[in-house]
Amino acid sequence: MDVPFHKLRAWFRGRPAAVLGGGPSLPGDLKRLPEECRLISVNDHAFHHCRPDVLVYQDRLYWAPAVEDVLKTFDGLVVSPHEPSDIDLPRGWWDVNQSFGLATWFASWMDCDPVILCGMDCYQGDVKYCHPRPGFYHDIFDVPLEEHLKLWREAFVKCPHPERIRATSGPLVNVFGVFEDNLLHRLRR
Repeated sequence: MDVPFHKLRAWFRGRPAAVLGGGPSLPGDLKRLPEECRLISVNDHAFHHCRPDVLVYQDRLYWAPAVEDVLKTFDGLVVSPHEPSDIDLPRGWWDVNQSFGLATWFASWMDCDPVILCGMDCYQGDVKYCHPRPGFYHDIFDVPLEEHLKLWREAFVKCPHPERIRATSGPLVNVFGVFEDNLLHRLRR
């Protein structure tokens, strides 16, 4: 994709963007999004439920074969600190070594309003993902909720316009507030 930066930002500016994580709440959260919402997939998770506009990943592809598979047919915008990426990230982007941070920062940097967090369950509960991952385990599953929330609170320092970030459900509602698609918000745009 070879789009000049000013045209890319114009496509996002002032529009809602949903950052789509892999938590089990994602299918229900997708139903609450405004129609004109830009869809930003964290890794490959959202591709199991919708057709995102943007794919954001931070792992090297040899550690993320599912992301590598998606890249073979995806024709939308790819954002990553690694190749392939359709944009060069500027200095100071929110690097918490997690794709959710880059995706949230990117939506904020593109001047989206609001930035809506979906499927962000912070690995709480018995079911970790919105799609099957038989036998998959990661140490992050054992991290206490407060440690996850601590990382997310960095968004208030690292993301442009953090006051625009909202969560549709789950533990992040207590950090960012709940997203409610209402007429007042649409009229404000």
